[in-house]
Amino acid sequence: MGVPDEAKPWAAPMFDRRFLLAAGSAAMLSACSGRGTRRPDVDFIIPYAPGGGFDSYVRTVLPVFQKQLGVQVHPDNIDGAAGARAANALYRGKRDGSVISIVNIPGTMILQQQGGLPFDLAQLTWLANMGRDSYGLAVAASSPIKTIDDLRALGRKRVVQYPCVGPAGAGYSATKIGSHLLGIPANVISGYKGTNDYIVAVMRGDGDAAVASLTALQAFRDAGSIRVLCTFESKGSLPGVPDATMLGQPDLADIVQLRPIAGPPGLPADIKAAYSKALVTALRDPLVTAWAQKKHASLAPDDAEETVKLLQQQAKFVARWKDLIAA
Repeated sequence: MGVPDEAKPWAAPMFDRRFLLAAGSAAMLSACSGRGTRRPDVDFIIPYAPGGGFDSYVRTVLPVFQKQLGVQVHPDNIDGAAGARAANALYRGKRDGSVISIVNIPGTMILQQQGGLPFDLAQLTWLANMGRDSYGLAVAASSPIKTIDDLRALGRKRVVQYPCVGPAGAGYSATKIGSHLLGIPANVISGYKGTNDYIVAVMRGDGDAAVASLTALQAFRDAGSIRVLCTFESKGSLPGVPDATMLGQPDLADIVQLRPIAGPPGLPADIKAAYSKALVTALRDPLVTAWAQKKHASLAPDDAEETVKLLQQQAKFVARWKDLIAA
């Protein structure tokens, strides 16, 4: 059963109040716990199968994070139900620091919006954010479509076909909202398991275009397999490729992929502080930043407080486009 609208985290004032209440409860638990024992090992939940972007981020930062904490940290891939299985496992986890998870935002917010989660995301203990990825729109390198205006011209003749993941995926909402803002009629061919799968589908000719994170698109662009027609950034990072500002659509820059990390509800304040510090430190480690540069991964770590602010912004964004995403 879904969560009532008034209990959902995209109502930003409610998200604010619940976060403050959760933080106060965690502090009380910490003061009363009297912990002096060694921390338990940590299961780091990844809501998708091995090999994807979320998996790569976690496995890269995990050794440094483990060293910072001084305990064993084990990756735990819990795939299925568009991330709901992993989210539920996190929610039910012990409040002792033994379970944390990376979370797909806005994907998991959309999942809750559609009734796919039985709890309020604002109840989770948010620890840090690994980074934020902007999106871009691309076609196959062999496509006759060379520019956004070409794609708009195609849209005046027929609906443009976009292979994509399912409705709970961040790529799905990015595709629908991005196409709407660009004035391109879109049919989303959903059901692809991951971002790489639907980009390859466009390369095969199974669709006209794909909207995906620039991190995902970069490897295909470097290989000469796709052509990026535009980026959804305020200030573009790809030379010669128009961005949101150049296209006169600044709202495109609000379409981002966040990779926050959370613990179960009521995680004690001292554990929250220690994990947040360890995660941010690990994300700034030279080994991790070197990997990010090599893989074109977007790492811009945020602490617990900044992460909550980002979630509030995304909550407003998801609420704004609720009807379009659901259509």
